[in-house]
Amino acid sequence: MKSNLNHKKNIAIIGAGPGGLVTSLLLAHKGHQVTVFEASNRVGGRSSLIQLGDYRFDAGPTFFIYRHILDSVFTTLGKKLEDYVTLTRLDPLYDLIFGDKVFKPYADHHQMMKEIHRVFPGEEEGYQKYLKGETRRFKKITPVLQLPFHSPLQFLNPKVLGALDEIDVTRSLYQRLKKYFHSEELIYSMAFQSKYLGMSPWDCPSLFSILSYMEHEYGIFHVHGGLNHLNSALAKLATSIGVTFKMNTPVTQLKVKAKHVTGLITEAQTYTFDDVVLNADFAKGIQLLEEKDRPQFTDEKLKKFDYSCSTFNFYIALDKVFPLAHHSIVFSKDYKRNVTELTKTLILSEDPSFYIHNPSVIDESYAPQGHSALYILVPVPNLNASIDWTITKPIFEAKILSILSKHLKIKDINQHIVSMKTISPLDWQQDYKVYLGANFNLSHSFKQLLYFRPHNRFNKLKNLYLVGGGTHPGSGLPTIYQSAIIASDLIG
Repeated sequence: MKSNLNHKKNIAIIGAGPGGLVTSLLLAHKGHQVTVFEASNRVGGRSSLIQLGDYRFDAGPTFFIYRHILDSVFTTLGKKLEDYVTLTRLDPLYDLIFGDKVFKPYADHHQMMKEIHRVFPGEEEGYQKYLKGETRRFKKITPVLQLPFHSPLQFLNPKVLGALDEIDVTRSLYQRLKKYFHSEELIYSMAFQSKYLGMSPWDCPSLFSILSYMEHEYGIFHVHGGLNHLNSALAKLATSIGVTFKMNTPVTQLKVKAKHVTGLITEAQTYTFDDVVLNADFAKGIQLLEEKDRPQFTDEKLKKFDYSCSTFNFYIALDKVFPLAHHSIVFSKDYKRNVTELTKTLILSEDPSFYIHNPSVIDESYAPQGHSALYILVPVPNLNASIDWTITKPIFEAKILSILSKHLKIKDINQHIVSMKTISPLDWQQDYKVYLGANFNLSHSFKQLLYFRPHNRFNKLKNLYLVGGGTHPGSGLPTIYQSAIIASDLIG
């Protein structure tokens, strides 16, 4: 991407989440005048910092995968990512806990083969086939996700036509992995990444096998200080190249005239811009437009889209460090029933699966010495479920702490809690402006992918652009960064 000083524009970005931050960097690098409007006092959106006294937590994502996309952004800027954050590659990747069985997957293929032999003997050949098949698939699908898909003609692009055999529209993720593995637990170990999309492996399109592949081929990274520190570093870099941040400045409405967005309105002022980039939660953010300006996304139509599940998050300040892995996932005894309950029948599971982040075992910046900042994420139904979280929240808190003690043999956890914060689906909606609390955005079913997902250039209003998990290519940090690249290229 080259500088575009001869066509300088005045551009607004609504939302300082990861997509908005990267878009601001790319547009400012091209010579545009960029102003970012952020409703809160911190950058990062759902991946911002949560602080309880001297204890620090990532609000949402806790690890960094497929760094290649963000590396390419820094290369465009003439910078190196490592000059702004400290990254530690993790291997093993995480602990996967099935009752008394603990499986430790590795990105190192030799170590992974040894671990499969230890836990799932006889599955080694399937893993070799998985690596070969998914390597071929990844190389074909990745270029497709880099296309803008603002027109159905993109389906005739040679990159798309060349990848049709690998997109594999007839199978689910579970069915795809069944080709390689026999053990249900090993399949779950390679399919749980569908939760990054808020989906069930039995419903998630098979093309998202690339998620587990990215972890196993390219590794997982810990960002020293947390992913929130990465967002702060991006904002600092953006400021240094001329981006203006207006914090604590929520946008209340987009101004439209003659099929063009002419600017935006805040509580205190009206602004005029050449282009506007929307980085808010899609279903919430698009409501900044009057319904007449978004006929395909009226309030009634928004209700009919498919949305991801939600999460119930714990942020626990502890006066000790428990001997847990940096990342752990505890699987329900009946995993299929669990994901069916959170995506189909929309009830709270009696035996839920959950994720634990215990960064203090490798990074002392999260808590005072000898203390720790424990993060727990429990996938739960979104607000389409008939769950009254004003009543259920304290009951669910106690339930998960009890389950945590039972599964991980830390029966005295309650005695070591210094302070605790939780975020329910209702809190995600009210405090973070996430529609239905569906914090993985629109579901990633085929009817809501590629051209059928909200476009990076809003079709009805040609100077409105979308970035983030609710637009193409989809949810998750790598694809959110890719949406920023696509949108900035479309703006020029």
